[in-house]
Amino acid sequence: MEIQWFTKSLYGVVTIYETNITLNTIAAEHFVNAYSTLIGFDKKDTTLLIKALNKEEAICGKYSENDLHPISIKPSYGRINGKMIIKNICECFPLDFEKQNFYKFKCEWDAANKYLKIYLKEAIS
Repeated sequence: MEIQWFTKSLYGVVTIYETNITLNTIAAEHFVNAYSTLIGFDKKDTTLLIKALNKEEAICGKYSENDLHPISIKPSYGRINGKMIIKNICECFPLDFEKQNFYKFKCEWDAANKYLKIYLKEAIS
């Protein structure tokens, strides 16, 4: 008998709901010390970006209060709430919450830029 044992496939996953963005533990670990976040969209790569900001970066005056999105970190996930941010995402990338309750995507941390890259073209079923 020849057995092949499987290792855990540990990668970040972001789930987008109609009211919030939820990060699994692996994705959320990069935001443990974040005071706030910026959320953007890269049209060229069709990626959603979530940038971690420390308190100094968030209050330095470079960003308006409307640019900042608080993130709450729990032991097993992270969450950014806001229907408006989801609406903004849907204007850049079509997500139909009448067809599906949520969408899952793989993501990876870009340490140099301190942001999470969510690959919207690579939905997970």
